[in-house]
Amino acid sequence: MIRGEDHLSNTPKHILLFRALGHPEPRFAHLPLILNPDRTKMSKRKSQTAVSDYIAEGFIREALVNYLALLGWATGTEEEILSIEEIIERFDLTEVHKGGAIFDRERLEWLNGQWIRRLGPDDLVDRLRPFVAAELAAGRIDWMPPDAELRALLPIIMERLPTLGAIGDLVGFLWVRDLPAEPGLLVPKRWDAATTREALAAAREVIADTGAVSFEADELEPPLRGLAEARGWKAGDLFMAIRVAVTGRTATPPLFDTLVALGRERTLERLDRAAAILEEGSVIR
Repeated sequence: MIRGEDHLSNTPKHILLFRALGHPEPRFAHLPLILNPDRTKMSKRKSQTAVSDYIAEGFIREALVNYLALLGWATGTEEEILSIEEIIERFDLTEVHKGGAIFDRERLEWLNGQWIRRLGPDDLVDRLRPFVAAELAAGRIDWMPPDAELRALLPIIMERLPTLGAIGDLVGFLWVRDLPAEPGLLVPKRWDAATTREALAAAREVIADTGAVSFEADELEPPLRGLAEARGWKAGDLFMAIRVAVTGRTATPPLFDTLVALGRERTLERLDRAAAILEEGSVIR
């Protein structure tokens, strides 16, 4: 019988109960407790302990099993990514550490990301679909993208997903009709509103001309870098203005891949809308 070390003190009573009831005594093993980062005991009242809650956030089962197995136990090597079959084969109760294990959510997210990237494309799309549907049900996006679109996004989002539930924060802007934005967010730190408006108008013209031939990431980047150089702007400032204009965010997947995912017409529409926001100095909703 394997249980937590907080039951050590009542083990003699349990042995007596087994004997009194005429049942054979089990062999007891007591594991160290899982601790919060402040080294206090994890508890249902103060800590997130239900596995179902982590699954609801988008932690996948393979990662949860892998992480929990490594809490207080190690393989004796540098290996950290272990399938359940490998854990079953290699686990040895005698190698469990005697001290309590710290539950590190950041480490769990890292491990979860590793497992997400090991999933096949069809499997990952199947697992992402309920989380995208939840974004739609919550009103954070306006339509449900088809599986083919989700699959096409995998190359630019797989490396950036700590959990499946992060899909909305990462690329939810692709599936909204009206993109809220604030003038202050649109303007890069080194620029003013007038410069940003001028840059967005110039970028729109470049994107429109380029996209008429081929709307691909490697076709969009060179002319936009050329625009920044010709106007004496830092490319990072121009790209940030474009990024916020078309996504409403300062952090997204790679800009040019994002533009391609958004599509030529919606990219141009959002650039026009951002310029209008700067012109009016207020948010258009």
